[in-house]
Amino acid sequence: MKVAIPAWAGQVSTVFDFARTLVLVELHGGKEVSRSEIHLDEGPSISRAGILSRFGVKVLICGAVSRSLATVVAGNGIEIIPFVSGMVDEVLDAYVTGRLAEARFLLPGYPASPTTSRKGHGG
Repeated sequence: MKVAIPAWAGQVSTVFDFARTLVLVELHGGKEVSRSEIHLDEGPSISRAGILSRFGVKVLICGAVSRSLATVVAGNGIEIIPFVSGMVDEVLDAYVTGRLAEARFLLPGYPASPTTSRKGHGG
């Protein structure tokens, strides 16, 4: 399963719509088998949904994301885990080990919700 995390300086980018780097991680059995980074251009943010699909992404872990972009991403069958904050490696480990719901990974200013699915499950 391929997971995408928009990144800036080793951290989850605050807003996916404006991120310039996307970390792509292939997971098998909860283990990382490959990792790459791609540069995102300054084109329309909506084009990012197509990029995720072309790379075979199944899960997007991100900070904030606009409603319009989230709608298109989800419409492409990609699970979105929004409002995440932290270092990319720590967030990925928390996703794989089912700890992404911990408060320390919550984007500041985002109210915690018991209905939000943020546990993770490393594929």
